[in-house]
Amino acid sequence: MAEEKKKIDLKARLGKGAPTPTPPPAGTSAPAAVPSAPGAPPPGISGPGLPVPPGVPVGPAPFDPTNPLAAVAAARPMSVAAPAQSQRIEVDEMAVQQAAGRARKTGFIIAFIALLLGIGAGFVGGQAKEAGDGRTQARGDAADLKKSVDAAKLKIDDMATKLEAGEKLLADKTQKQFPKDLANQLGGINVDFSGELLAGRRFSGFSKDTSKLLFDFVTSVSALNDHKTAIKNLLTKLEKPITEQFAASASGAHSIQYVALFGGTSGKDSAGNFTGNLAALNPPLSFTGDAPTLPPDIKANFSGQNVSVPKYKGGNLNDPSAVYITPGSFEAVCPSDTKSVVAQLGIKLHDLIMEIRGEGKPVGEIVQDVKLGIDEQADLLSKGLEKTAAGTK
Repeated sequence: MAEEKKKIDLKARLGKGAPTPTPPPAGTSAPAAVPSAPGAPPPGISGPGLPVPPGVPVGPAPFDPTNPLAAVAAARPMSVAAPAQSQRIEVDEMAVQQAAGRARKTGFIIAFIALLLGIGAGFVGGQAKEAGDGRTQARGDAADLKKSVDAAKLKIDDMATKLEAGEKLLADKTQKQFPKDLANQLGGINVDFSGELLAGRRFSGFSKDTSKLLFDFVTSVSALNDHKTAIKNLLTKLEKPITEQFAASASGAHSIQYVALFGGTSGKDSAGNFTGNLAALNPPLSFTGDAPTLPPDIKANFSGQNVSVPKYKGGNLNDPSAVYITPGSFEAVCPSDTKSVVAQLGIKLHDLIMEIRGEGKPVGEIVQDVKLGIDEQADLLSKGLEKTAAGTK
């Protein structure tokens, strides 16, 4: 019995058994029976209790003969296939919706990945293009900077040549000439290589050494221009006094500035030793040749007081007398301001020359750091920029 009941229930679920009609409510008459296929809904009912609008045909629509499913529909009663077909469509729709949802989700993921890949490819491509454009611009910038470095080096070498000539002229004791044209020559030389030349440049492909030399060269040029201006101003200031000194020395003129006083109350110390006191002539005594003509009385300023002392002619040093100090000996011990500035000017010129030319390589096997001259910096920088412009390291 159980097996038979299961078969009946299975048939009922598959729609093959005739549905049991629902009895009408009490007090109502049953509608007239209309012959119909087993399992079909009664006339005027399109589904479970829904009235059919007027003019709409009742019953399933016939299949198109050209439809591939027409033969299957003809082999089975439409009254049986309709409910089953409706159930399969509902299940298939759900599966299609689920499949469509999965497809949409998968499509969204693929589209998103493709979008990311596209953006990434565009970004990388843009970066690569920008890097390529940067390297191209950097090579052009390197070529322009090389021209500026070479032009600056020509002016630097010209400055060094003029400084060396001025130093040689100033140090020549036989000629004793002041380099009077040097100030104007230095004023006409302006080494133009400031940091403004680096603005807007691209440094892609520049080596570390070349980049360091580039910025060091900007600093060195700035310092060089400052030192050159200081030397120019010093030359202008010292031209007149040094020129006058050199002219006087060339003519054989001399000036006695000081005398030594002997005798009197300060002619001996407490132990009885003879002493001499230095005093400034008032006014100084000028002469030419080797022997000055001294007046019988020498006027000098001693310890803030003007004194008049006879020149020493010999004899006892207890009596007040004066002996003049030769200009050459005094200059050797106590150089005048003019002579001192001549020496200082020579040192300043030499320092500026060393700044340009460098210290030079040490002799022998002594290992020490050697400061490069600015002209050597320019040579190394020019070569580095040339390699960068050519695209080589």
